[in-house]
Amino acid sequence: MVAISRSSALAARRGASAAPPTLRLDSRGPAVVTLQKKLKAAGFDPGAADGAFGQKTLAAVKAFQKAHGLTADGVVGPKTWNKLNVKKQGPTPPAPGGGRSVTGYVKGKAQQITLSSIPNGKEMRSDAAAAFNRMHATASSAGINLHVNSGFRSMEEQRALYQKHLNGTGNLAARPGYSNHQGGIAVDVTVGATSSATYKWMENNAKRFGFIRTVPSEPWHWEFRP
Repeated sequence: MVAISRSSALAARRGASAAPPTLRLDSRGPAVVTLQKKLKAAGFDPGAADGAFGQKTLAAVKAFQKAHGLTADGVVGPKTWNKLNVKKQGPTPPAPGGGRSVTGYVKGKAQQITLSSIPNGKEMRSDAAAAFNRMHATASSAGINLHVNSGFRSMEEQRALYQKHLNGTGNLAARPGYSNHQGGIAVDVTVGATSSATYKWMENNAKRFGFIRTVPSEPWHWEFRP
């Protein structure tokens, strides 16, 4: 058996629970890679996860801080790490952005997903919600209101909509368990006709935030597919 000194054991414990370092422009290293991956997962593009804190990462940090009510100074300290759900160094948590855990469905299979809020009292999977909220804020600054009609749907909600579809009293709806709303990546937005200013804005800008149209007959239906 190899003996471990008390000082070595103490150092190891301290290292295991060490807070992530404060990062800023020109920082480099593994912590920057973690930061870049976290920003990307939250819907803020820092560029390549190359461990170099450059101008694109700085812009993503400032945008993230502003979206979360923090001082947008570009310095990643405890408050910013906390919002990114990084309490200490270690493996990347599976649910960026926090939120509530629910049972979602992807291609008919149940799986746990984490939801976060989007406007109008709706929710999406946390990474999709972060991207949508950023898109919503950008649209608002351009005078466009992205009014949300539907986000995540529970199994009960999808069953009710599917039954209305079968009865001829509702819109087209996927079979329960097979709607991307149940996976937390789909959102329905009031866009009006394809000639409307709102639709045109989405057509020209949504892809920058990871959203695309996937149902040709439904101009209001967009999915997060970064």
